[in-house]
Amino acid sequence: MDKLACMRAFTAVADAGGFSSAARRSGQTKALLSKYVAQLENSLDIRLLYRTTRQLSLTEVGRAYYERCIPLLEELDELEAITQDIHTTPRGELKISAPTSFSELHLMPVASAFTEKYPDVRVNMVLTDRAVDIVEEGFDLALRIGTLSDSSLIARHLFTISIVACASPGYLQKNGEPHCPEDLLQHACIIDSNYKDGAVWHFEKEENKQSVNVQGQHCVNSAIAVKELAIAHNGIALCPIFVSAEAIKSKQLKVILPEYKIEKFGLYAVYSHRRHLSAKVQLFMALLKKYFSELPEWE
Repeated sequence: MDKLACMRAFTAVADAGGFSSAARRSGQTKALLSKYVAQLENSLDIRLLYRTTRQLSLTEVGRAYYERCIPLLEELDELEAITQDIHTTPRGELKISAPTSFSELHLMPVASAFTEKYPDVRVNMVLTDRAVDIVEEGFDLALRIGTLSDSSLIARHLFTISIVACASPGYLQKNGEPHCPEDLLQHACIIDSNYKDGAVWHFEKEENKQSVNVQGQHCVNSAIAVKELAIAHNGIALCPIFVSAEAIKSKQLKVILPEYKIEKFGLYAVYSHRRHLSAKVQLFMALLKKYFSELPEWE
């Protein structure tokens, strides 16, 4: 039995939600995928999938096995891509979708390092905060911040992004500093419309969760613009630390309500099923993983 082929077949079926869909995606026959999954279950002496005529789902053990398989297979794919790169040079276009503010501030060094290492690859980076349809719009890879909802895609967590509440010292001197989330109701707040809950801000202290529906004159779909409005004394803002760190260090902004936890968001690299990954995508993924493997400077 080829254990690796069986693991790939199992994860392909789990990702696709069925043998027929997995067969169409992978280019293998439904019968072959079924054979591989059956061999894997027999070797483990465990049922990994519940099968009915209408649907397929993972067993509890199958879910745990799937979650361990994914990083192992991804590491192997990256290793194979890097090994192959010794003999072949990736070329062609690499089309990437990425969030605007984060990319402008922090992604360009990765893109620059990649093209320096692989000069035959042209990076076409589309900066947008819209969740693009990777397959329909022809993207090789997308970077996304926040909660992911499309389970048909593969997502690699790169790191977790902290959010802080902050305001300029000038604004706080004029209007006073809030001491609890409810105090925000008496303040002008700058709203980032990219934030999933908009004007509803969430806080937590000692397992006590609070939500405040804030108000203000400014609403904008850019974290950088939110930061600049806060620096210009327009109110209190929720700002990702990767945007606000330098302004906080230089004392243009001050963190408020530091004893309260604000929800965090993950940065993910998202791509279609791993069997369709080209070498250039895998190599760019490997560089992303290396670049963000240590705690980013702004944290």
